[in-house]
Amino acid sequence: MKFSLYKIFTYLVVIIAYIVVIYKLATYDNYTDLWLHFSHNLSSHWFYLLICITLMPLNILSEAIKWKYAVADIEKISVRQAISATLKGQVGAIATPNKLGDFPTRAISLQPGNKTIGTIMGFISASTMTLVIIIVGLFTSSIYITEFHTNSINNQYLTLASIVCIATTIFIFSIPTIAKNINIDKISTPKIKNILNILSSLKTQQLISLSFLSFIRFCIFCTQLFVMLRFFDINITPWQATISIPTIYLLTTITPTIAISEAATRSSYAILILTPICNAAPTITLATTLLWCINCGFPTVIGSLLFNFNKKP
Repeated sequence: MKFSLYKIFTYLVVIIAYIVVIYKLATYDNYTDLWLHFSHNLSSHWFYLLICITLMPLNILSEAIKWKYAVADIEKISVRQAISATLKGQVGAIATPNKLGDFPTRAISLQPGNKTIGTIMGFISASTMTLVIIIVGLFTSSIYITEFHTNSINNQYLTLASIVCIATTIFIFSIPTIAKNINIDKISTPKIKNILNILSSLKTQQLISLSFLSFIRFCIFCTQLFVMLRFFDINITPWQATISIPTIYLLTTITPTIAISEAATRSSYAILILTPICNAAPTITLATTLLWCINCGFPTVIGSLLFNFNKKP
C-alpha cells in the first residue's frame, strides 16, 4: 500500500511539473525575438552564455551540499544522493507557491522515519537563503536609491522586506530555544519527540554555516543573471550589477509567486530596476526567461527522469 501511494505521489508530481513547463513554453510569445537575439549574439558573446551554463551545475551542487549538511544529523547521504534529491526537489517546487513543494519532494529520498524532519530541516535551510537575499538586497537597494535618485522602489517594499528579514532571523535562530523549552516527556509520539530532540540540538554555528552556503549560492545566482544580461548585449557594469541584481532578487523574494510565474515576476522587477541603467525592456525579458529555462526548466526535466531510477518506496 505504501509503495502504491509513493508511486502515485511521485508520478503526480512529475505530471504536474511537465504540465507547468509545457504551459510556460506554450504561452511564451517572444520566441522569434529570442532566437534572433540568441543567434546574433552567439557568435560574439558566446563566452557569457558558456559561463552562465557552466554555473548551472555549480548552482545545483552548492544547493546539494547545503541539503547534505542540513540533514547530516538525521541521515548520512553522499554528494551524489544530495544532487539527486535536489534535482527531484525542483520537480516538486515548480508548481507550488514559493517553491514549498521542494523539500517534501527531496525528503522522499530519505529513510521512511526521516522524511518529516528532513522536510523541516529543508525549510530551515531555505529560510537562510531568504535571509541572505533580504539582508544583501536591503543593503544594495539603499545604495541603488542613492545612486540613481529614483523612487521606483516603493518604501512599502523596503518596509515589508525589513519585517520579513526580522521575522526570518527570529524564526531561524529561536528554533533550538523553542524546542528545548517544550516538555518532551509529556509527548507520547516517538516521531515528534525525535523531531524536537533534533531541533533542540541545532547549533548557532550550524545555522550560520547554512547561511554562508546560501550566500555562496546567491552569488552564483547574481553572477548568472549578470553574464546573461551581457550575453544579450545589455551594457551593465559590474558595479551596477552589484547594486541592482540583488535588489531585483529582493523584490522577487518578498513577492508571493509560483515557479511558473517566477520568470515573469523577475522580468518585471528587472525592467523596473534596470531601466535607469539601460532602456532595453524586451531584451531584459529575454535574458531572465532564458535564465529561468537554464536554472529551473532544465533541472526539472532531469529531476523528473530521476524518479524512474528510484526503486526505494
